Amino acid sequence: MIVVEKKDRVLHLALSNPPVNILTAALLKELAQQLRSAAIDESLAAVLLSGNGKCFSAGASVEEHRQEMAGDMIGALLDACDALDRLPAVSVAMIHGACLGGALELVHFCDFVVADPGATLGVPEISLAFFPPLACAHLPRLTSRQNAAHLILTGETITADRAHAMGLVQKLATRDEWKSVEERMNGLSIPVLRLAKRAFRGAVEPPSAGTTETLRRMFLQELYQIEDVKEGMASFKEKRKPEWKHR
Repeated sequence: MIVVEKKDRVLHLALSNPPVNILTAALLKELAQQLRSAAIDESLAAVLLSGNGKCFSAGASVEEHRQEMAGDMIGALLDACDALDRLPAVSVAMIHGACLGGALELVHFCDFVVADPGATLGVPEISLAFFPPLACAHLPRLTSRQNAAHLILTGETITADRAHAMGLVQKLATRDEWKSVEERMNGLSIPVLRLAKRAFRGAVEPPSAGTTETLRRMFLQELYQIEDVKEGMASFKEKRKPEWKHR
């Protein structure tokens, strides 16, 4: 149910549960396992999460929302989201077609989102007398409180353009253009990229004296221990493409 392909330093994980990549507990458990394996692969710059076929995913299984099955399904979704959240490599959601319900909750945990202009996004759970728990917690952090409330409380879907304007999507690109994201990630220094992600995550909350001191230490002590830093400066001075050693 997860198609895995590694291209240089980028790992592609594609949801594959035709026809619309419904997120079952089994699929989410397999995804979490793949993400945990990716987390210990120090050769990875990025993980790109996409969906095969006509869309990214139409959301979590309605059948598995039955009370006797809901615990397993929600647990699997939380586990997959946690595995994404803990990933040291950069995580990018690449969405096309529908990205609804639990699928949108899943991509909340990626570092950023690239969407085909024809994609649609939403959390329609309220239409079936449910609510999206992870969206309630995370949507207000990604967009404004009222935008989040509108999506959650009406269940309406929105276009990729609207999602981009709201901050749910960071880049609009046709599927033919997606390869540029892979190329961009493959062209960056892995240890510097991972350190930058760790620094960013540590500073997301309002800066405090402890936070800024930690960032200062990471920059002055950890960053300059990476050989690629010298190569980056040399390539800029020499007006050439850098040749990363990834150490």
